[in-house]
Amino acid sequence: MKKLFSILLCVFTLSIVAQNGKTFPTIIGETLDGKAISLPIKNNKKTIVAWVFSRSAEDELKKWLNPLYSTFMDKPKGKPAFGQTVYDVNFIFIPLIGGLKKVREDFKATTDKGFWSYIMDTDKFDMKLQADLLGIKDKSIPYIMVLDKNGKIIDTQSGNYSEDKEEKIEEAAGE
Repeated sequence: MKKLFSILLCVFTLSIVAQNGKTFPTIIGETLDGKAISLPIKNNKKTIVAWVFSRSAEDELKKWLNPLYSTFMDKPKGKPAFGQTVYDVNFIFIPLIGGLKKVREDFKATTDKGFWSYIMDTDKFDMKLQADLLGIKDKSIPYIMVLDKNGKIIDTQSGNYSEDKEEKIEEAAGE
């Protein structure tokens, strides 16, 4: 049993690492506040993409969003506190779930309006193709990827939120 668990853990880890180094495929859509957007974003900044492929992964991703937003997007007013890192990155949340168009208004009603510009709607997007292009096998968990300035994946974290995983994202975003 221990051997089987070790093999499964190794395969899972390799599938996450295998995404690193790949160029992120182009995705076109619009933010919830109606602005056109295309990934990877070409503005000479790194990009953090947080996404889910199924409704079952949404609750877990929500546990990621507040810490990620606080760390990467919520800029301090005035001068940063001693030791505080201020990141200059793009941040996008993509709920690649079937039927988002149908629940868009409900989604907007339950999401703070200040966050709408960070949520990408990808109507008419092939979710299965996207997952296949990135080698994503488990669609029941959230994925957070850090893209370099050229759109290459430099870090991938997935599954349950943890401070250790967030620190790895911070390291990749700050390099």
